[in-house]
Amino acid sequence: MEEAVNSGMRILEQYVRDDYTGYLAPVDAYELDAKTFNSVCDTESPRGILVVCALPDAGAMSFTSQDWLLVLHEVADPGNMGTLMRTAEAAGARGIVLVGSTVDPWSPKVVRASAGAVFHVPIWQIDSLSVLSHTGVRLLGTTSHDSLGVSHIESVYEADLDGLVGIVLGNEAHGLPADAEVDSWVTVEHVGRSESLNVAMAGTVIAMHVARHRTRSAQ
Repeated sequence: MEEAVNSGMRILEQYVRDDYTGYLAPVDAYELDAKTFNSVCDTESPRGILVVCALPDAGAMSFTSQDWLLVLHEVADPGNMGTLMRTAEAAGARGIVLVGSTVDPWSPKVVRASAGAVFHVPIWQIDSLSVLSHTGVRLLGTTSHDSLGVSHIESVYEADLDGLVGIVLGNEAHGLPADAEVDSWVTVEHVGRSESLNVAMAGTVIAMHVARHRTRSAQ
């Protein structure tokens, strides 16, 4: 709650359990008995405070050549979504673009998994990757080894990461389709018997490499 307030989120309403003594947002607080308060929470042991916030507007998708984006294509798991939000903030991404049927970025589980990052990273939602391409973003699709059978897959450590790029991560079960509207394909090379990395792990590895590359280029 404190992170939401510090980020500038507009707090509309605030409710506290009758035994709560912690942080309060700077708006009126309505006290509820424990039974009523707990009945509207989705966790077994709620902290004792709830706030209703206005969803922020990320604004128009307008980028510069210095920006890069994390693009999530039909990512379905709240934990993965929240983790990737934390990754995007830590790695300095301009924002996150959600494509297709992704999990709700403002669902309680996603917000908790993001550890407050959801309040600090702009989030846009679009229907298809082509919408993003039309804004001038060069899209790098991710895949494990050559699991899609597409040609010219390049190690992310050797790929061109300069300019306005979007790192596109696919659904946990199916990944990105082979005919995804991306400009090129990259992979995180690995050894061992595992077929692939978890999407949140792969996204974190790639995002941190992009951040490192950008820092070195700037120097």
